Amino acid sequence: MSPDRTVAPPPEIFTPAFFQDAHPVLDALRDRAPATLVTGVSGSRLWLVPRYEAARALLASPDVRKDEWKRPDRRERHTARPERRRETSPRIRAHMIGADPPDAQRLRHSTQQALSRGPVEAMRRRVEVFADDTLGALRGSDPVEFRARIAYPFAIAVIGELLGLRDDEQAAFPAWFEPLMCGRSSPGDQKSSQFIADFGERLMERGRAQPVRGLLSTLGSRRAGRRALSRHELASAAFLLLIAGVETANALTNGVYALLRHPDQYAALLADRGLLRGAVEECLRYEGPFRAVGPRHTAEPVALGEGLTIPAGEFLLIAVGAANRDPRRFPDPHRFDITRTDHQHLAMGHGTHRCIGSLLAYAQMEVLFGRLLDRFPRMRLAVPAEKVRRQQSMTMNWLEELPVLLR
Repeated sequence: MSPDRTVAPPPEIFTPAFFQDAHPVLDALRDRAPATLVTGVSGSRLWLVPRYEAARALLASPDVRKDEWKRPDRRERHTARPERRRETSPRIRAHMIGADPPDAQRLRHSTQQALSRGPVEAMRRRVEVFADDTLGALRGSDPVEFRARIAYPFAIAVIGELLGLRDDEQAAFPAWFEPLMCGRSSPGDQKSSQFIADFGERLMERGRAQPVRGLLSTLGSRRAGRRALSRHELASAAFLLLIAGVETANALTNGVYALLRHPDQYAALLADRGLLRGAVEECLRYEGPFRAVGPRHTAEPVALGEGLTIPAGEFLLIAVGAANRDPRRFPDPHRFDITRTDHQHLAMGHGTHRCIGSLLAYAQMEVLFGRLLDRFPRMRLAVPAEKVRRQQSMTMNWLEELPVLLR
């Protein structure tokens, strides 16, 4: 059964209440159908997909693509309020996350070796040093805003090591990146986009000029497939790696928030460090940094079961956060349990666009969580949990701030 286009406009579920606690709405939508047509924040028609099996299948489907969303004329037909739609510079759109096969694999190949298991393990000692430096500066500084004082400096120091960022660059770029990533559309977005594009190109030029700087110089000389990366592809690769630092910082913040809201699980982790990897996995499943991925579009009709077929040319918002709480896959999904053994969540994506830096992100989370347990075993929230506010984004599950008491 294909959807009836003559019915009333789809509901606008993206309200302030939704952004603060999305799961009651997403649970109801998941129970109703494999996908539901909704209105996005810019007025776009989107099929929201909250079920695990459907989400996982669509993330890997060759019939679900990204290229159509890049065309302004195509987006215009699906957007009722174009003034609320954010734009990024075309100079930083040519990255693997925004590409379809075969370009996605070609661009992925340019960075995957540097972020594979061997290089990540070799970098682990440096990650530990960054964690010690970040936390060592905080003794006596209590309470602390975890996101700004711990997660960001640590995660950005790690990615800064890979990219050769100066200290002043590490301190400056979050303010430019967050508005674009969270979809806070404003007149400054274009300025931010242009600044980031210029910054990415400068990083690549620096990497070529100073070949000792590791990944930058590697990318600058890399050939993707049979041809060298273009200038825009190089800048886009730098942009994507910088985004990875921001995303890891928010994964760390969300993970600490989950642990501190569940003192029994925090106590279990204190008692048994062998649970650390499972704790990282459960933090990502339960409170990952993404609500959803997309929009993506259907290049061909896609059957999702229960008589629902989404026609070609429709846009999808794949709700990975809801999929990770699907009781069909995860028993008692709203329970935070660091001893779970099913780690096939979608927090790192799936298929062609699975997070290429996932091994580094896991290493950072394991190291920082371990160091926090060592230094501050009685750490707790500095405010009631219900006072912690989430950012208003369709795709990002980020906290505004996380005040903690270091004990």
